[in-house]
Amino acid sequence: MQLDAVESSKCSKSSKRSPQAAVLFDMDGVLVLSNPAHLEAWQLFAREKLGVEITAEMFFRSISGRKNEEALAELFPGRFSKEELARVGAEKEAFYRERFAPHLPPVPGVLELIHELSSPPLSELVALALVTSGPPENARFIIGRFQLEEAFAAVVTGADVARAKPDPTIYLMAAERLGVPPARCIVLEDACAGVQAAKRAGMRCLAVATSEPPAKLTAAGADLVRPDFRGVSWALLQSLL
Repeated sequence: MQLDAVESSKCSKSSKRSPQAAVLFDMDGVLVLSNPAHLEAWQLFAREKLGVEITAEMFFRSISGRKNEEALAELFPGRFSKEELARVGAEKEAFYRERFAPHLPPVPGVLELIHELSSPPLSELVALALVTSGPPENARFIIGRFQLEEAFAAVVTGADVARAKPDPTIYLMAAERLGVPPARCIVLEDACAGVQAAKRAGMRCLAVATSEPPAKLTAAGADLVRPDFRGVSWALLQSLL
């Protein structure tokens, strides 16, 4: 089924149609170039607050793309209670938002793509969601910083699910909230775990190589890999459906 721009232009806000497709945006590495900042934040926080060193290898193996509680439990088995895992994870994210988040640049081309998709006539037929394993406070901060409050019809965060990616639940939840079948959803990702989550959810996936090499993203199942979002438009995304 093609989304016909001419037909969609007949839609008015007074008779808004149900979305025919959805684009689900990951946040870190997709909306903002934040993984280097997250790495540095983890290293400084762990050194100052926990008295340990976290290497880049530890970060990409055990932390990136996961819920903080899961990462901390794996890195420091038995050190923290369940309540302490939640508290320490929240403290790290507050540390990140204060020191790093205000300076994060958007991934090249992503704001232009969001503008295209969230403007008429496409806004009548394509629903957008922000889907991140991070906490809701991070999502609110980034959405507010780039003034995207009206762009996303749904926001799903790590607080909404018990398991982080590559478990598909977070993407299936976003599709359900938007009222769009998984087969009509396109996921925009930067991490192998996120690509795997999208494919397990029965969705198509475009990956940007902002965090991991193109070959790894392709091996994880990405339908298309680009360096960033420059040149990515609805016409390209629609071709994946």
